[in-house]
Formats: sequence, structure tokens, C-alpha cells
Amino acid sequence: MILAVCLNPALDVTYTVGALRPGASHRVRWVRRRAGGKGINVAAVLHQQGVDALVTGPVGDSIGTELAAGLDGAGVAHRLTPIAAATRQTVTVVDGAGEATVLNEPGPALTADEWATFRDVFADLAEQAELVTLSGSVPDGIPSDAYGQLVSIAHESGTPVILDCDGEQLVAALHARPDIVKINEHEASATTGYGTGSVDDVFAAAEELHALGAAEVVITRGSGGVAARTGDGRFVATAATVLSGNPTGAGDAFTAGLAAAIVAGLDWPSRLRRAAAWAAAAIPMPTAGELDPVIAASHEARTIIEQR
Repeated sequence: MILAVCLNPALDVTYTVGALRPGASHRVRWVRRRAGGKGINVAAVLHQQGVDALVTGPVGDSIGTELAAGLDGAGVAHRLTPIAAATRQTVTVVDGAGEATVLNEPGPALTADEWATFRDVFADLAEQAELVTLSGSVPDGIPSDAYGQLVSIAHESGTPVILDCDGEQLVAALHARPDIVKINEHEASATTGYGTGSVDDVFAAAEELHALGAAEVVITRGSGGVAARTGDGRFVATAATVLSGNPTGAGDAFTAGLAAAIVAGLDWPSRLRRAAAWAAAAIPMPTAGELDPVIAASHEARTIIEQR
């Protein structure tokens, strides 16, 4: 089982309107409400692809109840920790031209006791898992080294971790020596101070992240491909075809593909092929947490891997 952690889940609400005009009243043509958050997206993609996965995180109030019901409806296994504060919502307004305006609510504040309870739940689940993914932002009220604490707890059970976060949480977590840090080039640059204009620059940032504590580093570059600094060498993965569409959720699909490939025992070139293919297959989908399996299979066979 792959354990996907989502510390700051959200109920994603999408409104579709003909045209968005500030200061005007709008008639909503279509509404969609779904469980969201990076860790939830990872678990949803794994479930869609037939990989055993479970998502965990804190949820509260009626919005948290609706989020859990949405996971049940989608068939995504979960073990969620109740908190007193309400789970956040994100509101996206999509107009007739396909332009999206996103409103992100702040996350709930957890108490010290709620964080301690979640840690206990996580420790139990991490012991049962083959691999843990830690993804996304964190709510208020938890320590600045929250992800570092979770990495250490997982390692106590011998469970490897893929970490996908940025900012102070990433810097603090590096001291716990995560097995794989997977971030995008902008996050890598912000953390290390290195530019990422070329592949050589990206590998310089990856080496710095390794020196700071990451055992292996994977840096995504959008249409520019992927650079990976691994124990088996340095690799660049490039898609044979660049797709257009909605990139939201592609990074989470990449994490899901990487996790699935590791659990399947694949080598690094094969891991990167699968992860890059799943990311590409998420781009044509209207919402995060989904991918096109036909595109995934096609791109996995055609993704180009070079060793540097």
C-alpha cells in the first residue's frame, strides 16, 4: 500500500460561467465539488491506475464530512483525522474561454493535541505502507518541521518517503534525509539559490539539495522534461510529444507514477518513464486527480531517457 499524506486537504468547488466580469452578477452554468489537495490527487491517480493506495490527513466540520464522502464516492481509501476547525475550500471560476480564476481559502488551524493525534495515526499507517508520499502545503498550527517529523517517523518503520513541498517545510525536512525530494524547477531555485535555465543548472540545484540531505532528487521542468539525481546516476527524461491543456495536477500525477514504479520494483529509467507519462496524461483532463490511461501507456513507451 502507498500512503499519500495530505496535510491541507480542500473541497474543490468549480463554477463554470459564460464570461467572468468583476463587479457583475453571474449565472453559474455548471458546478462541480470534489475532494482536493495534492496528496488526495496522488491517491486518486493511484486508485484510477489500480494501485493500492490510502490517503490520510486532518479534516473538520461539514466541509470535511463532504470531502470524506467524496472520497468514498470515488472509491479512494482513506483514514482521516477529525479536527475542530473547518476544512478549507478552493473556488475556481472558469469562463467560456477556458480561463480560470482561483480563490484559495486559508487552511484550518490545528491544535497541538490534534497534531499529536495525527502523528500517531500516521505512525500506524506508515508501518503498514510500502512507501509514503508527502505532498503540498500545510495548515496553521503545526510545526515548521512537520514534514521532517513525518519523514523521521516513516524511517523508524523502514518506510521510504517521496517529499513534494517547498519553503521552510522543505528546508527543515531535508535534515531528516528524505529518500526522494521531488519538486519543480522554480521550487528548486528558490530553495538553493541556483538558476534553472539549463539542464546543467538544474543538476547543480539537485546536487545542492542532495548535499542538504535529500538522498535522491527529481526536478520537474514542465515541457522541458525532468532531471533526476539518483544513486544510479543522473538522468534526463523528455516527452516524445508535448501536450496542451490544464497542467494543474500534472505534478501530482508525476508523484503517483513515481511511487507506483518504485513499489513495482522498476529501475530509475523506468521510474522516470512512468512518472513522466502519467504527468503528461493528466494534462488533457479537466480536473486534477485524473489521467487518460491511453495517453499514459503511449507516452511511457515513447518517453526519451538520457543518462548524463
